[in-house]
Amino acid sequence: MYSNEISSPGRHQCVQYLKTLRNFQNDGLYTVYLGETHISENLITGDISYGVVNLKSPSEGLTLIHAGGVRGWVPWQYRVFFQSQELWTSPKTIGANEEVFKELCQVLRKSYGNCTVVIRPKQWISPQKPKIQIAPSQSSLTIQMTNISCCPKIARCYGHELLNFPPSYPHLSPLESAWSSLKWAIINNRKDFTVTTFPKINDYKCIHLKALIENGIEGVTPYKWKTSFSRVKKWENRYLYSQA
Repeated sequence: MYSNEISSPGRHQCVQYLKTLRNFQNDGLYTVYLGETHISENLITGDISYGVVNLKSPSEGLTLIHAGGVRGWVPWQYRVFFQSQELWTSPKTIGANEEVFKELCQVLRKSYGNCTVVIRPKQWISPQKPKIQIAPSQSSLTIQMTNISCCPKIARCYGHELLNFPPSYPHLSPLESAWSSLKWAIINNRKDFTVTTFPKINDYKCIHLKALIENGIEGVTPYKWKTSFSRVKKWENRYLYSQA
């Protein structure tokens, strides 16, 4: 599937990224991948017809932001957004982009020591998705956070390094496997978290969304992270040693 990537125009950028990452790892920095994924409403509810009708509005649904490394998910309160509104977190962090990243850096320092924080440059939204014009007041914190020029400075204040991920090489990020496992868990277990609110109205149901997402996150075990990292390591070695 990725056999042509080695000779692609972005190969040099990829190799430079991998060399920098390896240097940081050799210096003892723990690697953490920080990213986001979109969870559509029809994925949660299972209403396929709703997804077809709303193809022109892919911003509907939730955006989940979290971070993880080879030891598993970072012990940090993940963030969930419904469009521009942050859910289930302390009000002091809403709209405070720098504070969210600073909080993550503090947790990383306490849990792992010095780290390399790998993020996708500019935005984490897949380039295959349609571009949508969003007013500044409606932009999610996750999209804005990667555009903050002071993020590298904040990272270094806590002994971390911020590294941009090559966007054309998604298979080099173990987060891709984590997001996939999470979404399959939502699909397979959503019935267990759905209840009929009013017994006489079967069509009116309630989904325990927070519990459903937490269940999916917990399902991405440290073992799955190690397996994903092993797969990523093979691809990294292939790109690094192919230049010889």
